[in-house]
Amino acid sequence: MKKKKILFLAVLLLFFLFLGGSYYIGTSIVDGSTQLVTNADTKDIKESFWEKYSISFDDFQNTYEIKSLAIPSSFDGHTVPGELIYSPEKSKNTVILVHGLGGNKYTNYPLAEFFLENGYNVITYDQRSSGENRAEKTTFGYWEKYDLIDCISYAKNNGLGDTIGIWGTSFGGATAVQAAAYETTQDDLSFLILDCPVSSMAWMVEEEMRQMDIGLPLPYLMWCGNIVNRIKLGFSYGDADCAKSAEKIHIPTLVINSEIDDVTPYFMGKSIYDSLKSAHRELWTVPDSKHADVWLDYREEYRQKLLSLLRDKAD
Repeated sequence: MKKKKILFLAVLLLFFLFLGGSYYIGTSIVDGSTQLVTNADTKDIKESFWEKYSISFDDFQNTYEIKSLAIPSSFDGHTVPGELIYSPEKSKNTVILVHGLGGNKYTNYPLAEFFLENGYNVITYDQRSSGENRAEKTTFGYWEKYDLIDCISYAKNNGLGDTIGIWGTSFGGATAVQAAAYETTQDDLSFLILDCPVSSMAWMVEEEMRQMDIGLPLPYLMWCGNIVNRIKLGFSYGDADCAKSAEKIHIPTLVINSEIDDVTPYFMGKSIYDSLKSAHRELWTVPDSKHADVWLDYREEYRQKLLSLLRDKAD
């Protein structure tokens, strides 16, 4: 009887050690995967960026009327810093640009110029933990969607919402999908453009674990991370699945990706596209562009795809 009791206590101890160790591992995964960039990392834009896109920052700011924005967040108590860039004719149509991981509101200027030239005001803003946005945690669109929804509300409430569209790239594409699919948000939207979007938080976290080669089984690491993510942040990896969220989206949508993208592989854009319920939807895949370089490599075709989408939303 005494031996059985000792065995039971030993098993119980091992069980609690397993739980404690798993929680510690999960916490490390969550802390790492939800703070992928910092404000310091994304404060400045290198001169090489402007050279790459053949844009002068000073000329751009001197060409257009730009209003600084500080939009109160409806979630998490921070301020969403951004810019409202007026089109030359100051139309009532607006597109909101959502940058990728490592970017900020200024890295959207190359695409901003296209929309400004075609009669759209532009709102470009800093995502969480980027630029001047002090909100902590990067959540692959799940929490980021609230900042984007606040930008949509700003446009609507300030007479800029006859037409509102969203362009999001990479990590920003995940934000765009999560926001568009949230409750009644798309009632205020006319179109959605997703450039090499992230579709799966789980895949991105697992890929990070794989590259780190920690030496523990990946399914176990993902289990730890997912459990602790739910405990500490209130949502699971599955809740941030953009392909699943896309099933709720019915507005005109253009998905752009590349066959050789090794950051957000081809399947990501395809899975989102396949889930869309939009009557007007298109998947445009190029064969040879690196991640987020389709605009650089296929600029004229990219412009034509955008113009076609803008015509579709008016039909």
